[in-house]
Amino acid sequence: MRFAIIGAGYIGPINTAALMEVQDAEIAAVSNRTLEKAQALCAGLGLRCPTYADWREMLDREKPDAVVINLYNDLHKECFLECARRGIHVLLEKPVANTYSDCLEMMEAAEKAGIKVSVLQTQRYNAVFITAKAYIDAHAQQLGELVSVNDNMCCHYFWARRSVWHLDPVRSGGGIVLNYGVHQLDRIHWFMQQKTVSFHAQYLTKKPGIATCSSYAMMGVGDGGTPYVATCTGNSDPLVNEMTLAYQNGIVRCVLGDNGETQMGAYVGDTDSGGFHRLPLLVENGEMNHLMYTRQFTEAADYLMGKTDVPPVPLAWGAEMVRLCCLGFGASPAAGPQS
Repeated sequence: MRFAIIGAGYIGPINTAALMEVQDAEIAAVSNRTLEKAQALCAGLGLRCPTYADWREMLDREKPDAVVINLYNDLHKECFLECARRGIHVLLEKPVANTYSDCLEMMEAAEKAGIKVSVLQTQRYNAVFITAKAYIDAHAQQLGELVSVNDNMCCHYFWARRSVWHLDPVRSGGGIVLNYGVHQLDRIHWFMQQKTVSFHAQYLTKKPGIATCSSYAMMGVGDGGTPYVATCTGNSDPLVNEMTLAYQNGIVRCVLGDNGETQMGAYVGDTDSGGFHRLPLLVENGEMNHLMYTRQFTEAADYLMGKTDVPPVPLAWGAEMVRLCCLGFGASPAAGPQS
């Protein structure tokens, strides 16, 4: 399958390098508004393919089978609809769009065109989450019912090299909420396997001189009765990135990074032992998490190529994560989408 890359910014080289590892996937062309970035991406990865400043021209000339859309959030819909009109399959960076109404329009276009789509939700491919999920699936009867999920992130979101568009409420759709919030909501729902039926959120804009949200707290309840909380603050390091899943008969804890206090890993705790023990990782993430991205693109590209029948992350699933984020904006004074 011939893939075209649309967008060569920060995530573009990472996604392209991962796609290059996928069997039967060929990089046909790369586009970026600033042509030099597309050329730099190709040079850095040793790609010998055409580069374009206009993605429409690229689609006209190269006629790819599929695209990877790495554009700013607010450009997703326009590009997606054009690809659907041309019958081109899509791998779409999260979030699907800035508003749920845009997501619905994209879903309708995909169904009408009959194209295959998978949303790129990278974190569920992290070695820690894969290890924890495998343990939970293998010990479901022993663990019992999932009682609650607590997902917590703290980070220095406003670092010096943060892309300017991330700090623009129109372009980013509210900053940290649609950037990190959809990650947390995706991984929570991936573990819960429940649809949210009750949701409340509070978003704060507290960073001086920054118009986008800087922190949030999301609270929801799944249709199986499981409550969850997702919190994130972008004010400062050290990095905290962890999830605690409490079951009737045990606790599973996922820690995604070392920070001097906690060590990366998947941990299991129970009443009998009175403590946590660390599980051996089933897979590795590799240098700069490259293997995590490769796993993601292998599953997604295999679906587009017909090697599997079910999209790893359906468009409707990605849209639901956006819908929940937008619900929180509806009750908050913070800048963000109102759909």
